[in-house]
Amino acid sequence: MIKEIPGVFHNDPNMSHNDIEKIKILSELNSSSKWENFVSLSNRHFMLLQDDEWPSKIIADDNFLYRWVEDWNEDFFLHFSSILNAIDLPGNSELYVFWMKEVGLKTNWDVFCRNWINFLYEDEGCILVLPDSDKSIVLSNGVAWLGTRGVLKT
Repeated sequence: MIKEIPGVFHNDPNMSHNDIEKIKILSELNSSSKWENFVSLSNRHFMLLQDDEWPSKIIADDNFLYRWVEDWNEDFFLHFSSILNAIDLPGNSELYVFWMKEVGLKTNWDVFCRNWINFLYEDEGCILVLPDSDKSIVLSNGVAWLGTRGVLKT
């Protein structure tokens, strides 16, 4: 079984069957609803977010975590995976990955940590939301930032 979202998420390199089974691609309606709950009420894409919205603040605060693009280009998983695993989060933590309001998926932290390279085909922005944690990661232009998920701008 191959799960893909054209242009953003690919099963390349191949993920384990067990990990693929733990990925739920969200419908446009469900993704939009989750985006509005967690990311933004007014903007539909990372590149459109205002400076005072929490994903933009994470980047502006320069909470640099790692520059992943070279590892991605070389299909090298281990270093960034170990950095992600060092973040104090339970492996079974629910995780939403958003590329834009209408495009997202649900999985868990362990699956993302093992297979991060598969989630980063879209370089303009990927936002990771862990509903049970205030920690969040923004991945854009080959860089990862770790910060605190804030309240939605109203």
